[in-house]
Amino acid sequence: MAKGLDSKFLHYGIREEDLDLIKSLCEKHHLDFDWVSEEILRKFHASKVDKIEMSDSDTESIINAAIQLVK
Repeated sequence: MAKGLDSKFLHYGIREEDLDLIKSLCEKHHLDFDWVSEEILRKFHASKVDKIEMSDSDTESIINAAIQLVK
């Protein structure tokens, strides 16, 4: 296992389980994880700053909005 902090965590403060959710949805929808993760993480970070605690449904809403941008 690599040591140190992930750059996405350092920049956006995203938890590993949230990142795993994004990865699984990208795979499900056959989307480029790198592009989608950057689109999602910007919005996720902004929402998290406002709400502090986000539910899974809040996270899924952000992800689904990003998916709509590529459809």
